[in-house]
Amino acid sequence: MGKIRKPPLPEGMIDSTVFQQRFWAVQRISWIVFTLLLAACLLGFLGRGGLFSRQTLVLPDGSVDFPAISRWNAPEHMVVNFGPSSIDRVFTVDAAFLQTFSVQGVDPPQKTTFARDGRIGYVFPADPAAPTQIVFRLQTELAGPSRATIGIGADTRTQSTFIFP
Repeated sequence: MGKIRKPPLPEGMIDSTVFQQRFWAVQRISWIVFTLLLAACLLGFLGRGGLFSRQTLVLPDGSVDFPAISRWNAPEHMVVNFGPSSIDRVFTVDAAFLQTFSVQGVDPPQKTTFARDGRIGYVFPADPAAPTQIVFRLQTELAGPSRATIGIGADTRTQSTFIFP
């Protein structure tokens, strides 16, 4: 069987079948790229919001919810949850954390702050009856990947954050 013959075009018309097929291919590829980009945004791979934009570290005396992916020069927040305790609770961060984020405020405010062994400690009053939630309002300072050590009491963990430029 031979090729199907196309009917002849009227005089003065140009056959643009090849161009049209290339245009459609580029259009389909663009749709796929846009769909993947939209899915990445919705899942939180490109910044705030979404399933993958935050991490939670669980420690014996509480938990810390912090950004895993953020944007440079954008406001962020970190939530520290302390369990009930009859002694003052201490949350610590290292210098690497303070290079990546600047602390704009703490709600409710800390009782006192100290610096020891290259780490900054925030002391919060005890509450033996109920858990306490502390919100740190942050501002991103550096773009790129960063690792920092954060902790509650004597327990510390290393966390990673990527900040898009």
